[in-house]
This record gives sequence, structure tokens and C-alpha cells, in this order.
Amino acid sequence: MEQIEAFWTGVFIGRRSDGGFVIECRQIDDFYVEYKILGGHYIDIHVFKDPAFLQAYLSEIDISTVMDFMNKH
Repeated sequence: MEQIEAFWTGVFIGRRSDGGFVIECRQIDDFYVEYKILGGHYIDIHVFKDPAFLQAYLSEIDISTVMDFMNKH
């Protein structure tokens, strides 16, 4: 139960859908945790350190304000 509580206090990275599942990713210390949910019920947890697994979340990150800033300077 402590691990699930730690997940909710981690830094939110993103949320995505995959085949009916909702997958939320958070960073906890030096690793990442994906929490897979289906119909409001926990299904699976994937823990990883390799940032390459974050690729699935990159398209969801809004960088428009950064781009606006860069274009003005």
C-alpha cells in the first residue's frame, strides 16, 4: 500500500490511453512508474529508469509557450 501512496505523491509526467486502458506516469526519486487502470480498477504497474519509455508521453506535452518565448527572443 505504501508503494501506491508513493505513486500519488510523485511528479506527474503524463496520462495516455492504450487499448481501453488509462495509463498515468509519475516520477518518484530517480525512477518512473506507470499505473495502468481499466474501468476505475488498478490493473498493472510498470517501473522503469530508462527515459526512453517516456516517448509515449511526449506528444501530450504542450510546448507552445516555450516556442512562443523562443520565437520572440
